[in-house]
Amino acid sequence: MIAIVLAAGLGKRLQPYSRAVSKAAMPVGGVPIIVRVIEQCRAAGAADRVIVIANAPEHDIVPLVEAHARQHGYDAAFGYQRERRGSAHALMHVPDRDRLDEHVLIAACDNFFKLAELRSLVTQHQERGADGTMAVLRAAPEKMRAHSNVVVEGERVARVVEKPAPDEVASPFVGPLLYAFSPTILTTLDDVPESPRGEFEFQDAIQAFIRDGARVEWFELSRRTTLTTPDDLLALNEQFFGAMPGGTRTLGDATIIEPAIIDPDVEIGEGSTVGPNAHLMRGCRVGRASTVRHALVFPGAVVPDRTTVDHTLIPPAL
Repeated sequence: MIAIVLAAGLGKRLQPYSRAVSKAAMPVGGVPIIVRVIEQCRAAGAADRVIVIANAPEHDIVPLVEAHARQHGYDAAFGYQRERRGSAHALMHVPDRDRLDEHVLIAACDNFFKLAELRSLVTQHQERGADGTMAVLRAAPEKMRAHSNVVVEGERVARVVEKPAPDEVASPFVGPLLYAFSPTILTTLDDVPESPRGEFEFQDAIQAFIRDGARVEWFELSRRTTLTTPDDLLALNEQFFGAMPGGTRTLGDATIIEPAIIDPDVEIGEGSTVGPNAHLMRGCRVGRASTVRHALVFPGAVVPDRTTVDHTLIPPAL
């Protein structure tokens, strides 16, 4: 199985932080979120090949993924979606998509799921021999407007309604961007119609796939953790830092309370304390007698002398 990770988004709701670090490269416990998603996909069964849809060859995630692939022994390929025109449009940029001969696990770079559930989705897809398996989550009707409503009949998906009006909601399920499919789905993308919003949505490809007789099943997830806002970034880092060991050490004249991550080319003034649950990114500077805890300090940012930074993000110097 091949993992396809969609990562070309701008991360507008993460600005100004995403102006220095793209959404897909945002650190979560010191590791870019796209790398954590790739690790999760590989652990679930998509182990040998990963395809990433980035914005451009110079996108900051490209060297990150290439380095991770070399270190962990899998093949990484890239497609480039310079215009953001929907999920089907992104998948149109999968390299050599008409020649893929393995089933694919399609995921977004900003979503985490329980690994056991992700593994179960892949196992169900493989054991039942379905043409496709969609992840679904239960949601209140009023939240359907921003998602796709997945209507099921028994084990099968009957139809998918993208961003339904209230009177179109026909099931309690929404579809997060997580799917397992035969590679045939990728050959249908050129027939996806342009939406009134000027986008090409993967849900329309799935609907056409079902109409053509494909067997698409569903798998219910208990939860999803996503990165959309600065608050999400803080919460995700707290979660991952919480699994790291503690302790105290010194760095020059500063005290470091673990877990804490200090990137290269960081200056920390004398008498300062960094941590716990803090990440100082490359080129930032912490003044004297300052405290940085439960926080991310972005590249080039400056924490003045005698300042306490607690449970917040310090934006990059641009």
